[in-house]
Amino acid sequence: MLRKRFFAWFLRKGDGVNHKIYGRIKTKLFQGIFGKVLEIGPGTGVNFEYLPSEIEWIGIEPNELFWKDLNEKAEIKGIESEIVKGEGSMIPIPNETIDFVLVTLVLCSVYDPVQMISEIKRILKPNGKLIFIEHVAAEKGTNLRFFQELFNPIERLMADGCNCNRETWKLLENAGFQSVEISHRKINGLIPFVSPHIVGFAIK
Repeated sequence: MLRKRFFAWFLRKGDGVNHKIYGRIKTKLFQGIFGKVLEIGPGTGVNFEYLPSEIEWIGIEPNELFWKDLNEKAEIKGIESEIVKGEGSMIPIPNETIDFVLVTLVLCSVYDPVQMISEIKRILKPNGKLIFIEHVAAEKGTNLRFFQELFNPIERLMADGCNCNRETWKLLENAGFQSVEISHRKINGLIPFVSPHIVGFAIK
């Protein structure tokens, strides 16, 4: 519980930095979102700023310390919202009922990312879209990858189970989506261990 409290405090302090680092990416990536939208691990609700008010938003957030933030930000934006207690590995949503799934900096920390991606596919409507921004492992054989492997136990302890050495793009490419578009990029303004990112979407 103490770790969850620390992580909640840390994320709240970092909202402004998050907007500065990811704002332009989200503004472009989130264009065209409509209908019923599920966000997994929304945290403080930092993504509401980039979402249209006409959507029906559902958030799966296991850390109840964030719920107040989420409700307040959804109300300010005028978004119809519902918070569901659960985890990405067992999403309490019926099959093929969601138009968009948002996952930003979440697949790094879930216990079973393969299962979570499978659940996302299950709940997406045909041609539904998963939108993701994730920090990932650096290229094998590089100094950065070596230090990621070394630093990862500390990362997991400090950041509520987050891993800085996951090859998440491989999981998405092998999940059986109709199409997957992934952009590998280095994000400035972050510590080197978490600077390699993937940005993109997958269509069911």
